[in-house]
Amino acid sequence: MSLFGRERHPNEVPDDSPDLAYVMSFVTGVGGIAAYWTRRSSLGLLSGLGVGSAFALGGYWIQTANPEKHEFAHQICLIASVLFGGAMGYRAGSNPYVGPGGAMLAALGGVSSAYHLQKFLAWRSYEQSRILEAERLLREYSYKHPSDQAAATTLELAHSEQGARQGRAAGHHGQGPSAAAAAAAAGHGRPHLDRRTPVPPGGF
Repeated sequence: MSLFGRERHPNEVPDDSPDLAYVMSFVTGVGGIAAYWTRRSSLGLLSGLGVGSAFALGGYWIQTANPEKHEFAHQICLIASVLFGGAMGYRAGSNPYVGPGGAMLAALGGVSSAYHLQKFLAWRSYEQSRILEAERLLREYSYKHPSDQAAATTLELAHSEQGARQGRAAGHHGQGPSAAAAAAAAGHGRPHLDRRTPVPPGGF
């Protein structure tokens, strides 16, 4: 069950927004500048700008709508939120002069941590469901079309032989064993799956 909305089907692309990441980037950046302006704290300035940059990078990756980076973007924002919330909570508890502002910032860090954790798990579940669905469809296709499977095996052997020849040629030209091994492995490439479009329940 989702923490911030309806329950999502595993094959459905998770909805996403960079707004909270940009808000946290602004808050932490301004906080770092304020720490340097009021107390001449270089550590506070570097911490605020560093955490703010992490939030800004995560928000940018979320905004670009590249599913390959969404999971990693939320992971970065989650780590930054935990650091921010922990630092604000420690400061609010150890310094009685901070007032309710420190507790509010710590609560904001907790909300950001919960949001990015939920999105991180949603994108990971989406990726795993796509992998399982693709494997199931490949097994079904191999079972229904054994002749095509035999042809694919023959083609893979041909590609392997071609890759081995390229590797030997690369070794003769003095490219070294690493380049030869890379050229030999060129024939074993797997087809690229576009992860921006979910796998439908009925197949491709």
